[in-house]
Amino acid sequence: MRDEWGLTLTTEIAQRVRQWRADGYSWRAVAVGADETWGTDSRGNQLFGADLCDQSARLLGEDPDAEPWN
Repeated sequence: MRDEWGLTLTTEIAQRVRQWRADGYSWRAVAVGADETWGTDSRGNQLFGADLCDQSARLLGEDPDAEPWN
């Protein structure tokens, strides 16, 4: 996770992000959810959402290019 996003990734966060993707959240919606839930300041940045999904999948030992991640 890139430091400028201001979020330290934990298993709990990764699991929540996974649920959002399984529920159909776009990368932008994941970013907005993170801003609202954990106080990040991405302003719904799609790149942040994509990075958060990628790193969450890897932390959980999953393929970030497979469902529900991509």
